[in-house]
Order: sequence, then C-alpha cells, then structure tokens
Amino acid sequence: MIYWKGQIINPENFRVPSFYISPFNVKELSKMDKIKSIPVDNNDMVAKLNSRFGNNHEFLMNGKEAIYKALSFYNLNRNDEVYIVTSTGNKYVSSCVTNEIEKYCNWSRNLSDKTKLIFVIHEFGVVYEQMDELREINLPIVEDLAMSLFSNDIDNKAGTYGDFTVYSLPKFFPIQFGGVLRYNNPEFSDELSRNDLPFQIDLKKTSYFYLKKEKKIIKKRLANYNYYALKLNEIGLETRFALNLKETPSVYMFTTDSLNLDKLKIFMQKNGVECSVFYGENAFYIPVHQNLKKVDLDFIINLIKYFTIENQ
Repeated sequence: MIYWKGQIINPENFRVPSFYISPFNVKELSKMDKIKSIPVDNNDMVAKLNSRFGNNHEFLMNGKEAIYKALSFYNLNRNDEVYIVTSTGNKYVSSCVTNEIEKYCNWSRNLSDKTKLIFVIHEFGVVYEQMDELREINLPIVEDLAMSLFSNDIDNKAGTYGDFTVYSLPKFFPIQFGGVLRYNNPEFSDELSRNDLPFQIDLKKTSYFYLKKEKKIIKKRLANYNYYALKLNEIGLETRFALNLKETPSVYMFTTDSLNLDKLKIFMQKNGVECSVFYGENAFYIPVHQNLKKVDLDFIINLIKYFTIENQ
C-alpha cells in the first residue's frame, strides 16, 4: 500500500473502490421501488421505447441472448460463415459476439463464398459509416449497438439497416442485466415473442425511466470524455476516437507507444478500475459513464499518472 499525492495506491483487500464500464452502483438499487411503480405500457412509455428501439422489439436477459436469438432466424449450418465488420477496423472481436456465432457456424473478418450474413459492430460509441455499401452486397445484416446505444450516423439511421439490431442496456443504464433485440424486417417481426414476462416488464419500466434522462446522460458522458482527453493528453496519451456530434462514448480510449498496457491493465484492476487493452493496437480503455464525478475521474487519472511515472 502506497500513499501518493493524497491517494492510496494498491489498497488492502476489501478497501478497493469500484469503477466499472457500466454505470451500475449499489445506490441505484434504491431507485427500483420508484421504477416498479411506473404504470405498465402508458402512452409515453410506449412512445419512448419505440423511438429508441423501434416499433417491434423484445427485451431479453442480455445482449448475448439477443445475438443468439437474431441468428436463430437464418437457418445457419456449421459450414456457413458470418462476416464480422467493426467500426474501428481493428481485427479484435469480443468473445461475447464470437461465442454466440460459434453456436451456429463459423465467423470471419473477410467475405467468402461461405458468407451467409453480415454482423456489424458499432464499437465504443463509434458507428460504422459505410452501411449503404454493405447493403449492396445483398446479404442479411445484423447490427450490434451494444456499446453505442446513444450514437447515430449522419442520416440518423444507425440500427435500422439490418434485419435486427442488438442492444445491451447495462452499458449505458445503471442496471445489472438487460438486452434488447430490435426487429426491423417485417418478415421476422411476425415471429416476435411475448414481451410481458416479469423481467421484461421490469426492463421496460427501467429503460423508460433512464431514457427520460437521455440528454443528461449524453451530456455527462461527453463532458467526462473531454476531461479525460484534456488531462491525459497532457502526459502524452492521445485520444483514440474523435467522436462526431451524434456519437456518445461507452468508454474513453487512449493510445500510447510508451506503456506496457498489459501491466497497466493488471495495475488498474488491482486498484478497482475496470479497463482493458484494445488488442491489436497500442490502445487502452477506461470507464466514462454518467455516474462518474470529477473526483472519480481524477482518481482514475492519478492512477494512470502514477503508473506512467513508475514505469518510465
């Protein structure tokens, strides 16, 4: 344990703070009684949910379940391939996606004569801008907006290009579970499952509750993003993404050629900060969510500064 500039580094077990990529914290549980008292399917709720998730959508336990269910409509066999496209162009793909695809078939980062479907990941709040070009390939498309719930493209069409769109609610709302599968293709919308199970009703109410705070959430995330950029750029850590005016970050990512990012990951996690290396690049990401206050951001920034100084 080290005392450094008013901050404890490497604290003892059970005294470690918790800064997650998700905005969830224990205090949010106290809001559940208020959320559960919201009337089911009131007109404003229906309008708000349809505006964000489309007129036909289904609440599921998580985003992985939404991916699995979307793929179930395509009669994929073991020799088929899903072509994965990402907005960053990085070759790394989360196992949360690939594991679900592998339950049906293979996946690839290239088109081939085995390709039966295109899976587009709008990563970290950054949308893939060449969707019209992908549609010209004339293959089914599934969009993944799990990390880009509040982001859009220049035409305000992100999430509407494919047959389905996948969302992950805990990435942006302070909740413990929840995914949404949006049905864009009328051919599949007729097979929309029931949406009135107890957990689905709770997710409807919870999503409605936090969607009413959408503007505040976006504003705070962008403010946190810009604060990180200001402070970390000062020590030579460059911001990875220049967001457009319609993009909202799910993380803050910086690049560096001078740090051992695997060691940084171990150090940061030991000190209570959920983070990771963006493998395939010299890039690293940290939480940016709306529940982080300036004191929290400074705590995370100081950890990175300490590591930078100690590992020069």
